[in-house]
Amino acid sequence: MKAWRTMFGLGLTAIHLLLSAHVLCGFDAKQLEQFRKTTKCQKCDLSNAKLANLDLSYADLSFANLSGADFSGATLYGANLSGGVLANTNLSNANLYEADLSKADLKGANFSGANLYNATWSNGKQCKIGSTGTCKQ
Repeated sequence: MKAWRTMFGLGLTAIHLLLSAHVLCGFDAKQLEQFRKTTKCQKCDLSNAKLANLDLSYADLSFANLSGADFSGATLYGANLSGGVLANTNLSNANLYEADLSKADLKGANFSGANLYNATWSNGKQCKIGSTGTCKQ
């Protein structure tokens, strides 16, 4: 009887770990694979995904959940991030030249060293020349 309880407890622990793994990584693996092939992922969940140092020029991530994702050093030239959730996203040293961030949630996003020149900011206004790390309007 004691062995049965031990096995039951181990089974519950394994189920708990499998269910919490999705919460820890956050993103949908199929959507991430599709995005890597097509650079299109509208309304998808890429939260906590590791996309650092990739060339994602002209990617369409409109209305996507990108919270906690790592885009550090990535090239997001002309990318569509409009309406997306970029809360606590790492965009340090990313190139966001002409990217669209209109209506995006940028709470806690890290833009240190990021090129924001000519990007459309969350308020719909263009970032001026010299917008590095912060959008100068």
